[in-house]
Amino acid sequence: MKRRLVIILCILTVAIAAGKPLQKMIFQNFEFRTGGLSGWGHTVHEKGTRYPKVEKVMAIGIDLSKQAEEEEKQKLAEEKREAYIAGCIGKMTLEQKLAQLMILTNEKDITKNNMERYQPGGIILFGVDFNGKTIQEVKERVDKLQSYADLPLFIGVDEEGGVVSRVSGLKEENLPVFKSVRSLYKEGGITAIKEETVVKAEFLKKMGINLNFDPVADIVTDPKAYMYDRSAAGNALQVSEYVETVVGVMQEAEMGSCLKHFPGYGNNVNTHLTFALDAKELSAYRKEDFLPFQAGIARNADMVMVSHIVMKAVDEKKPASLSGKVHELLRDELDFTGVVIADDLNMKAILNRMSIKEATAKAFAAGNDMIFSADFGESMKGAVEAVEKGELAEQQINESVTRVLRMKWNRKLIAEE
Repeated sequence: MKRRLVIILCILTVAIAAGKPLQKMIFQNFEFRTGGLSGWGHTVHEKGTRYPKVEKVMAIGIDLSKQAEEEEKQKLAEEKREAYIAGCIGKMTLEQKLAQLMILTNEKDITKNNMERYQPGGIILFGVDFNGKTIQEVKERVDKLQSYADLPLFIGVDEEGGVVSRVSGLKEENLPVFKSVRSLYKEGGITAIKEETVVKAEFLKKMGINLNFDPVADIVTDPKAYMYDRSAAGNALQVSEYVETVVGVMQEAEMGSCLKHFPGYGNNVNTHLTFALDAKELSAYRKEDFLPFQAGIARNADMVMVSHIVMKAVDEKKPASLSGKVHELLRDELDFTGVVIADDLNMKAILNRMSIKEATAKAFAAGNDMIFSADFGESMKGAVEAVEKGELAEQQINESVTRVLRMKWNRKLIAEE
């Protein structure tokens, strides 16, 4: 009886999808009798109408069943992940939660004591961490740092290629040379981009690196602009194709990805050195600059880095990295649910206006999940004081830690128990 009901339901599903009359669909394909069904497997014609064979109906039913099984399996996996994360958060002190939201950039802070006591979210490696070293030496250092942490660290790097190639100083034979994305895209198109991204991801993984702050999603048209060589093109559709491809390859390689620098760097000046104001209308951003970010988000990019550019159309008083309005745009309009990280707060665009301590508080209050910390002690003071003053709610901190740990789980940094 159950079997018959399943078959009938399958036929009903097909009938509805095909827009066929239900009575004809059922009764012309099957003759119901006590003890069985006749007409099994035959195609019935009426005035030139061909109805699906039972074999096809059953195949659809099996597909639907498999889909339901996969959905249930995914649901259970997500419930397991969320339960694990909730358990972690329940055991963490306030300072450990805040540390989990920080990527340490200063060698003096990357210590065994800080790793064990505070459990920071991760570290970022620069050229000095690779220069004159072998792949094995870098890997041994990374493994040692990971051994200090109860929660796996993000081991990040800016490996864009071209002028931003941290690994170029390694002491290795046959060291891969990663070109600037502008020249690579121009020479070999999207095929060359895909091939190099595969090589890059596998190469970084050899050293224990699990997060590359790439791809650059900025559209830059002026050859004299600071970001020109670091941007794939000056065309929104081309940059979108580039971003979508790179994120897709990184996902397959289990390498964390980060779209940068929201809302789009454009032709603006270097914020490492000075203040930058972009006077574009919001409609211009929507028509051009947002498109590569939307492409990357659609491919499930793990992170978005927010720049220190002042987006006049949205918030003319604050850099994007410290603006709640800009973060609302990213979350609500672009529908990004992953980890948001502020560009390095140790830049002149920020430090010419405030201290690291103050910038840390403002960055978290604006909606960033993570920051780069050039001074762990000062960053921690700023964050804790923001909580004590009521400027940063612990609920928001918990939500950010959840997103960070969710990313670590999804990137398989956290082993499923």
